[in-house]
Order: sequence, then C-alpha cells, then structure tokens
Amino acid sequence: MNEQKTTPHVTVKTVGIIGFGRFGRLLAQGLAQDFELRVYDSNPEAAQLHTHFHSLNEVASSDAVFLCVPIIAFEETVRAIAPFLRSGTLVLDVCSVKLFPEQVMKSLLPEDVYILPTHPMFGPDSAKHGWTGLPFVLCPVEQSLVLGHSSLVLGKEASKREAHNARYQQLCAFWREYLAERKQCKVVEMSSEEHDRTTAYTLCLTQLLGRALGNIGIKPSAIDAQSFKYLLQMKEISYNDSMDLLIGLHTYNPFAAAMRQRLRGELEALEPYFKQPER
Repeated sequence: MNEQKTTPHVTVKTVGIIGFGRFGRLLAQGLAQDFELRVYDSNPEAAQLHTHFHSLNEVASSDAVFLCVPIIAFEETVRAIAPFLRSGTLVLDVCSVKLFPEQVMKSLLPEDVYILPTHPMFGPDSAKHGWTGLPFVLCPVEQSLVLGHSSLVLGKEASKREAHNARYQQLCAFWREYLAERKQCKVVEMSSEEHDRTTAYTLCLTQLLGRALGNIGIKPSAIDAQSFKYLLQMKEISYNDSMDLLIGLHTYNPFAAAMRQRLRGELEALEPYFKQPER
C-alpha cells in the first residue's frame, strides 16, 4: 500500500507523471511503493499499461508533477497543465537538457508553482536492477515572486517572498533526501547552464558518435580489440534510444553546436598526418 512521504516540513502523498513512455514507466515503477501515482499520456493506448491513469487536470493537481514528455512536446505540455496546477505544487522535468525546460517553466507556469529541473542520468536499460548508485541531477533555480515596487508594498511583501523561497528549499530538500536515502541515488546538484555545458560532451557527443558508428555499419568480428568492443557498446546504447532524443539533445542544448564544430575541426586537423609519403 502506498504511503505519503514526509519530512519535518513537507508531506508528499500524490505524484503525477505526465508522459508514459519508456522513462515514464521506469519512474512509475520506482515511485509506486512510496506515493499515490496519477498517470497521464496523450496516447490512449498507453492507458492500458498502467492502472492509475487519470485525466490531465487530475494528474496536474498532484502534490508533485513529473514531466516525462519528449522535449519537442515540452512547451505544449507546460501550457496545457498550467491552468490545473495547484498553488504550491512542485513541477519537475526529466529532460536531457536543462536550460530550455527551465526557461519554459519559468515563463509559462504560475508564480505560485515551484519548479525543479532534474536529469536522471539513467534509463530503462541501466536501471533495470534498480536506481542504487546511479546519478540523479537536480538543478535548483532561483525562485521569485513578482511583487509591487513601492516601499510600502515591498515592506509588506518581504516576508511573503522569504516564505516562498523557504518553502522551495524545503521541497528541494525533500526530493534530495528521498532520492539519496530511499532510492540510493547519487544526487548531484548544479545549475542548468553547468549541466548543459557538461552534457554537450558527456551525453550529446556520445549519442552522436554512437549513432554515427551504427550508420557506418560497424559489427563485431573475431579479432575485436577491447577498445572496439567499447565502441560497439556505445553504438548499442545510442540505438536503444530514439532518434528524437538525439535530435532533441543537439537542438535544445545551446552548447552542442560548438562541440560538433570542434569535433569536425579536430578530425580535419588529423587528416594531414595520414597522407601517403611521396615516392
């Protein structure tokens, strides 16, 4: 039976999951023992995969809402849920880029809703035996309320802003503790910009190379070196993910284009070394 999770300042009973693809199903499996789940997907066939399907407005009214939709559908989804979110709800995304969803949620969600960009650095393949030891990135953002600008209003509203920010810190602490202690994840905190700068190489590059290696048709042979076996593994991991993921990574990570340009430059810089000497 599901039980609400509580810290000294936060109680979370209901968790909404919007988007029930491969990762949405993994998330639901991981959270099912601890929360009352409400699941929604725009594909009617997905309703057959989970017993706790609800309407979009019911899912959006949960204590916490995870957005597990493809990044190309992210802005549309945020617009759709905005009218149904309750004051004080925490909205978390699990996109593989962070600056874009942070900016979208900041601009489109109500001011009394909290946002926490996250990136679980794993998927159904790597987490098939559980989440223990796997990295889970949290990117807390500066919370702000749009208040009046007169000295009188600012004086009256200062405590409101402080309470708003304090509540956000409590919500972040709740999920930090839950992921680290209950799920045994390796919780890492960084800004969305730092995340995207880092993953331009650690994620965008590896996905790009894996897809390219598959496209040129590399296959195992009887004389494979261990380094080549690693390349085969990279290809398999990339091909297990969708092409939409690769496109989303390189379209919405603002640092991916510079990485690709640098990669092309380094490959071209090596070409002169491979010319046959004249005889």
